[in-house]
Amino acid sequence: MLDDDLPDFAVRGERGFDVYQRIENTGQKRARFRCLATLSGPGEGDALDAFEDPARKAPGRMRAAVRALLDDPRLTQAFSLGDPAGWPRAARGGDPLRVFLYHEFFRAWQVADLAAQRLLAALKRDPATLLSAPGRASGAILPVYDFNRQALAVEAVRLAMPAMHARIHAPGWRDDSSGSTGYALRMLGDLCLRAGEPAEALRCFETAITAGDNAYRRRRCIEAAHAAGDALALETHLSAFRANWTLPADLARLQAEAAQ
Repeated sequence: MLDDDLPDFAVRGERGFDVYQRIENTGQKRARFRCLATLSGPGEGDALDAFEDPARKAPGRMRAAVRALLDDPRLTQAFSLGDPAGWPRAARGGDPLRVFLYHEFFRAWQVADLAAQRLLAALKRDPATLLSAPGRASGAILPVYDFNRQALAVEAVRLAMPAMHARIHAPGWRDDSSGSTGYALRMLGDLCLRAGEPAEALRCFETAITAGDNAYRRRRCIEAAHAAGDALALETHLSAFRANWTLPADLARLQAEAAQ
C-alpha cells in the first residue's frame, strides 16, 4: 500500500516535534523509520535540531512536515483503540495514505519499545549485556536511536556505562569486526547530547573512541566537551583532532573561543 516516495512526517517527541523518514527495508519486507530532526515548535523563533543530512539540506521540509501534522485533524484527534467510532478515518479528508503511514509507524514504534524495555531489564540484571555477543550492541541500540528515545538512552547509559567502560579499557579488548560496540556508543552519545546530558554524551563518545577512533567520533567528543563546559576535555580532543585530521571551520571557531 505504501510506496518509497512518501513525504517526511512528524510526531510529538520528547523535546518538540520529531520529523521522521520512512525507509523501505526490502530484505525484511517491512519499513523502518529514522528521526531526521526535532523542531522546538511551529512558528517564528522555532529551533531546528537536524540530525541527518536530509534535514540539514532541506530544513523547510522539516517545518512543512510539522505543519502538515498540525493541519490534519485526523492526526491530532484523541481516540481510543477500543472504540472504532472515534478512530481517525482515512476516507475523511486529506491524503488517505497519511493514516496508513502513521498506522505503520505506530506498529513499528510499539515493536521497538518492547525491545527497548527488554534491553533495560537486561541491563539491570547484567550491565555488560550489550557486550554479550558480536553485533549485540548496535542491534539493541539502533531502534532506540531511530525512534529518538532520548530519556531511555540516558537511562541505558547510566546502567551500562561503568561495565562497558571497564570492559572496553581492559587490555586486549577489541571491537567486533563490524565495529558494533563503538557504533552503539556513538548513537547513545548522540541521544544523550540531544537530551541535554553532555557529560553523559562525552563519556559515550570517549569510550567509543577507545573502541575505534575516527574523525566523526572525535568531533562529537569536541562538541560534547564544549556543551559540558569541560575545558580540559575540549583541548584534549581538539589536539587529537588536529594531529590526525584538518580542523574544519566550525571546530576552529570553538578552538578560538576556548583560547580567549
